[in-house]
Amino acid sequence: TIFENIAFGLKVLPKKTRPSKKEIQDKVHELLTLVQLDWLADRYPHQLSGGQRQRIALARVLAIEQKVLLLDEPFGALDAKVRKDLRKWLRRLHDEIHITSVFVTHDQEEALEVADCVVVMNEGQIEQIGTPEEVYEHPANQFVYNFLGSVNLFHGRVHKGRANIGDIEVDAPEHADAQHAEAIGYVRPHEIDIERNSNGKDSIKATICNIRCIGPLVHLELKGSNTKEAIEVELSKERYNELGLRVGEVIFVRPKKMKVFVASR
Repeated sequence: TIFENIAFGLKVLPKKTRPSKKEIQDKVHELLTLVQLDWLADRYPHQLSGGQRQRIALARVLAIEQKVLLLDEPFGALDAKVRKDLRKWLRRLHDEIHITSVFVTHDQEEALEVADCVVVMNEGQIEQIGTPEEVYEHPANQFVYNFLGSVNLFHGRVHKGRANIGDIEVDAPEHADAQHAEAIGYVRPHEIDIERNSNGKDSIKATICNIRCIGPLVHLELKGSNTKEAIEVELSKERYNELGLRVGEVIFVRPKKMKVFVASR
């Protein structure tokens, strides 16, 4: 049964450290309540959903009070809705029990939501360590920027702290020593605004190729006049309705935030 699964680790402890039957029973019920499945004590594993099994597996590990918990893609086999619910639950659980966990995942959103500290790795090498906000807002290099969510690439050149990326000119003080170097500007889809008319050098002329409405957000696929890659833009439904955009229409793209990297680095 589920009760016996959680109790197993306690029952096989050496006699000197093994709790009494009453203590084991109390501990198991405490853990079942903690993982919000106290009503499933008499069920069997095959009677549980995937998400419930994962929570019971976690309760079984917590029963023996380890100092460190290793979770290797624990939600990998679950559907998207269950994954989302479980990672919110796991975040709340950690806030309650304060156990150190190493959580391995390829799901960037999952890592950013669950973790206090994120370690981004590439082929066995650490690329960046920081809080979720630090690695997302201030990526250390191009790999981290690409890895943590969708991104648009704009090719250009940087010279003495000024970057010319397509039709856009931006400050790049971190590259003050660069001399006419090839550069790439990185912009996330939600950090781009759409305008009907050009307002000078900080916008790119583009044509709308595709429009997809996904819940409260609208995703646009654009073809820039001087860009090889498609430009992806994410707008709120309100902004999209305000603009009244249509496929085939010519508009102007204005990045609100751009991170410039020298191409050779």
